[in-house]
Amino acid sequence: MFIPMGTVVAVCMLVTLVFANRFPGMSLNRVTPPILLRIIGVVTGAAGLWNVLWYALRHLTELWGLMALGSGILMTLLSALLILAPEKQPPILNTLRPFAVVALAGFTFVYALTLYRL
Repeated sequence: MFIPMGTVVAVCMLVTLVFANRFPGMSLNRVTPPILLRIIGVVTGAAGLWNVLWYALRHLTELWGLMALGSGILMTLLSALLILAPEKQPPILNTLRPFAVVALAGFTFVYALTLYRL
């Protein structure tokens, strides 16, 4: 038995959303041990890179290839800058963070809905 990669990516997107947002009262980053944050950042960043470099580049002319490209870029960006190194983020990212989080939430919803329908 194996877990389909689409399911793994959808779960990684959800985890990225939980740890990359800074909405009041919803940020787990303050109470999560630093080593666990690093593990989460590396795993979700790797899933984002897989989405972009492996799946999206092979399927750029298809809907799911474009979905993988968009969600992978957002996951990698949010994981690398907001989970792994929040102190090194460029100031513009604070302005763009809510839009990136909402966009990733949209991708997560579409992935989850599609997986549910399978």
